[in-house]
Amino acid sequence: MLKITGVQVEAARVLLRITQEELGAACGLSARTISRFELSTRRAPHKANMEKIATELLKRGIEFTNGTGIGLRLDFEKAKQYRRANRGQDEASPAPTDDL
Repeated sequence: MLKITGVQVEAARVLLRITQEELGAACGLSARTISRFELSTRRAPHKANMEKIATELLKRGIEFTNGTGIGLRLDFEKAKQYRRANRGQDEASPAPTDDL
């Protein structure tokens, strides 16, 4: 299982320009669950919830880098492919661009 932190989840959401509500809905979780995970430095969510969050972010083009530190990056091409494949399902959030 991929181990991710709340800071990584928040950063991923910012890169993807999605809200806690949108990520929660995509994962089948409440926005409160997402918020609590992002704010917590001591507790990780249940394994199943962490997998849902990680899977959803990976689908959208996020790549976690947990080498000697913690980090992430956005694969712009994968993000664009996801947006094209899911056009109309999440039109509320603008598409990530590589000109940030």
